[in-house]
Amino acid sequence: MKKLTAIALALLLCVGLLSGCGITVVQYTGEGAVTPAPTAEPGTDTPLEIPEGELAMGFNMIANLAFGHSGSSNATADANGLAQANVDIYAVTLNSEGVIVDCKIDAIQCKVNFDAAGQLVTEVGTEYLSKMELKDDYAMRSASGIAKEWFEQVEALEAYCIGKTPAEVAGIALDDAGKATDADLIAGITMPLGDFIAGVVGACDKARVNGAKEGDTLYLHSVSAMSDSSKSASEEGDGLAQCDTTAGAYTIAADGTITDIELDCVQTKININTAGEITNDQEATAVTTKTDLEYDYDMLKASPIGKEWFEQTNFFEEYCIGKTVAEVAATEVNPENGHVAESEVDLVAGCTMNINDFVAVLNKAA
Repeated sequence: MKKLTAIALALLLCVGLLSGCGITVVQYTGEGAVTPAPTAEPGTDTPLEIPEGELAMGFNMIANLAFGHSGSSNATADANGLAQANVDIYAVTLNSEGVIVDCKIDAIQCKVNFDAAGQLVTEVGTEYLSKMELKDDYAMRSASGIAKEWFEQVEALEAYCIGKTPAEVAGIALDDAGKATDADLIAGITMPLGDFIAGVVGACDKARVNGAKEGDTLYLHSVSAMSDSSKSASEEGDGLAQCDTTAGAYTIAADGTITDIELDCVQTKININTAGEITNDQEATAVTTKTDLEYDYDMLKASPIGKEWFEQTNFFEEYCIGKTVAEVAATEVNPENGHVAESEVDLVAGCTMNINDFVAVLNKAA
């Protein structure tokens, strides 16, 4: 069965001081909790059955508006303000024994500057590379106690997760600062791990069997840009710093065909007034993806085929399976708006919207 509606995650950080060592054990509990292999069917207590030779693929996308000392800030007479949103993405594959076969982690920081009059300084259409794409340009190495860049530390965590069950990942021991206590992990990553663990376990929790096979390669990619819906503040109302991020996880077989795929998109929106101040409720930071919004995204009235965004995306995903990336990229679209061309009879029955970002995500596998 194709994509199941994602369930809400519950991740409780239970602090247990072990013999005065100050070790925190991360335990994943609550509805839909991941248990030892095999993992649970999303939204149920029924174990997810993964046939021998097949893989379950899980994709998890988490977005938040970044407020506070390390995120968004109001403009002043001396400095531009910053509207920042963070999008974290995770993908896993699990085998019939419920063990993680591959793990991919990435993150995107969407940053829009504005001045003390609420005028946008960042140019509409600005694209944002993920931290994995930035590599050394993310420039965290000088602040790292082990002289490793973000991508290197995350690659170490990915490698550590491979071969473990979701429950074992959820049980990674952390100190009071949220950092690993395991010697193998400390050697490769010194960043706090709580959010990473929640993201990986969440991807495992959302895993489903949909065509991936052992030996397939897992990919995780994204495209992100400042939306043309963004606008400066004026007497008529607040300005808007909006960034749209599309991401996807997919598996590709040795013959180059796509065997499974999951795509999603999130629109992060920060409002600014004419005094250069952010007007969002800064206690409400989580942003729901289009897939999780389902009918609340409210695209039905604009759809010529009467299908919501998540329904059209599901249809597009099914269309991709069995095709190569090149074959999907060759899908004819309207050059003016990226919408699927009427000549694509097999696709327009269930998907007529702009697919350019979906194709761009897939093309990054090349």
